[in-house]
Amino acid sequence: MEFFGDRESTADPRGLADALEQSLALASALAAGPQRHGAIATSLVMAGQLAQGLGDVADGEPRAQPLERAAMALVSRVARALWRSWRTGGRSRPAPSAAHVRWPAPLPATIRVREPEGYGLYALYPETYAVAARSLAGDPDLTVVGIRSIGTGLAAMVAAGAGTRGPPLSVRPSGHPFDRRFELTPVLSTAARRGGTFAVVDEGPGLTGTSFAAVAGALLRAGVPADRVHLFTSHAWPPGVRAPPHVRALFERLPRHFVPFEALFLSPGRLSLAALAEDAIGRATAVEDLTGGEWRSRLYSDPADWPPSEGWLERRKHLVTAAGARWLARFAGLGMVGERKLARARALADAGVAPRPAALRHGFLFEPWLDGARPLDRAGAPRAALLDVLRRLVSLSASRPRRTEDGASPAELAELVRVNAGEALGPAGAEAARHLEELLPEVTRQARPVEVDGKMQAWEWLVLGDGRLQKTDGVDHHAAHDQAGCQDALWDVAGAQLELGLSDAEALRLAEAARAVGPGADPSLLPFYRTCLAALEVGRWTYAAENEPPGAERGRRDRALARYRRALGRELALLRRGASLRARATRGASSVSSGAGSPPGSWR
Repeated sequence: MEFFGDRESTADPRGLADALEQSLALASALAAGPQRHGAIATSLVMAGQLAQGLGDVADGEPRAQPLERAAMALVSRVARALWRSWRTGGRSRPAPSAAHVRWPAPLPATIRVREPEGYGLYALYPETYAVAARSLAGDPDLTVVGIRSIGTGLAAMVAAGAGTRGPPLSVRPSGHPFDRRFELTPVLSTAARRGGTFAVVDEGPGLTGTSFAAVAGALLRAGVPADRVHLFTSHAWPPGVRAPPHVRALFERLPRHFVPFEALFLSPGRLSLAALAEDAIGRATAVEDLTGGEWRSRLYSDPADWPPSEGWLERRKHLVTAAGARWLARFAGLGMVGERKLARARALADAGVAPRPAALRHGFLFEPWLDGARPLDRAGAPRAALLDVLRRLVSLSASRPRRTEDGASPAELAELVRVNAGEALGPAGAEAARHLEELLPEVTRQARPVEVDGKMQAWEWLVLGDGRLQKTDGVDHHAAHDQAGCQDALWDVAGAQLELGLSDAEALRLAEAARAVGPGADPSLLPFYRTCLAALEVGRWTYAAENEPPGAERGRRDRALARYRRALGRELALLRRGASLRARATRGASSVSSGAGSPPGSWR
C-alpha cells in the first residue's frame, strides 16, 4: 500500500552555510528567552540539513569526505550551543563563531537536502536526546552514529549531552524503506575492532524499524557486544506492525534511551510550553493535551459522533489557558518550516479562512481557541457560507508560487492509484486504474503544483456562532508525510467534492474561481484528482487501522477505510465510462461524492 513520501529538494550548500551564519547572528542578537532558544534550534536544523546533503555526496565521492567531517563538526558546535541554552533556560548566548568553518575543499555546486519529518511534523525536540544521553556521560570510548537524514543533528545532541567532544559520524542505510541494509564504513569498522560503546541515533522507530536494525546489526556482526550498542529513539514504542521478527527481537535485546516531550516541555521551566509564548499571550495557568484525537472530546458531546483519528500522524496540540483566554498551541515545526507555516497561517487569516495566530515560539503556533464553535455538519451546513469560504481557500492556494519539487508528479500519483486500487479492490481495481493514463498527458502539461490545503473532511471545519466557517489545521497538509504534497488547486476542489458533497456544478464554479486567480489544470481533469485523492486516503486509513488494536477507535478507522474504498471504486467506474464533468454539471447531476458510502452529515 502506497502512502508515505519524503520531501527532497536541491540546494546550494554555500547559500545554506551563509543562511546558517545569519541564523546564529540573529540568535545572538535576540534577548534571552524562548525566541533566542528557538533561533538556535533553527540553526541546528539548518546545520543538520547541510551536513546531511554533504554526507550523501561523500557516500558516492570519497574526496568529499573531509567536507562531511567539517559539516558534522559544525553541527556539533551548534548542538552544544543549544544544549547550553536549554540548561540555562535560554539565558546563555550562542557562540558567535559557531557557524564559521574553514571548508577543507570547494563545496559542490548543489546538494540534495531532505526535510526532517520529526522536526517538521512529529514534535521531535532535539533537547530530549541530549537529556537522554546523560546516561552515557563520562564514557571515554563512546562513538555516536547518526542515521541520516535527521540523525545528523540528533547525533550531535547525543554527543553534547554525553559530553563527547569529537563530532559524531553520520551514515545512510540503503534499500527499500521497509528493508534497509548497511555495511560498516572503514571508520566504523576500525572503531568496532577497537571496542567501546556505540550510540545509534535516529527518529522512530517507524513502521518497520529497519534503519535502526541495519546499523545496529552491522555493529553486532562486527563483534560489538549487544550491551554496548545503545539505541536513541524518539519514542518508547516498539517498531510498527510491519517490522520483521528479527527487527523486533533486536529492539528487545538492545538498550534503548528515550526522554518524552512531556518530561521537558510540560514541566515547569523557562522553556516549558506554558512559558514559550508568555510575551504574546501571557503566562499560562493551565495546559491540557489534545493530541492523538483528544481534541474531539472538546467538540463532540457524544463519542459515537467522533471522526477517526490518525493517531501518531496527528500534529501535537495543547489547549493553553492564559490571562483568562484560551489558545490552541499546535506544533508547526522547528526551523524554517515553522516560519513558512506561520506565514501561511497569517495568509489564511487575511483571507478570513482561519483565526489569526498570536505567535510562533520554538516550533509551536499559538492561535485563539474558538469558543462556542461547533463541528461542520454536512447535512445542515450553511451552503452559501460553505461555498464562499471554499472559494477563498482555493483562490488563496491558486495564488501561491509554483512548487515543483514538493509533491508527487502526476505519473507518481497514477502509480499510487494503481498500487492501492490493486490491493484494496483486487486485480480489477488495478486494471481500472490504467484509465488514468488517458488523462496523464493533459494533467502533466497543465498542472501547477501549489501549497494546497490537502484535507477537506468535515471535521476539519468549524462553524462559528455567526454562521461563518473556519478551517482548522490548514497550514501544513501539503507538507505532510504522505506522497501528495503540493498539487494543483484542483486537488482541493476534488477534496471538497469527496468530503463536503459539492455538486458537479458547484465544483466547476469553484475550479473556475481558482483558475481566475492563477493558471492551473482545466476543471475537466477533476476526475483524475478525485481518483488520486481517494486512493491516497485508502493508503492513509489502511496504515492507521492496522496500527490500532481492536476497539472503538479501530472501528472508526475501519469505517473510514471502507468509505474510501467505496469512493475509489466509484471514481474508477466513472473513469471507465469517461463521464464528462462539464456535461454532468450542465445537466445538474447530483454530487459524485454522494455515492462514496457516507450519508450527508456523517463521516462514516
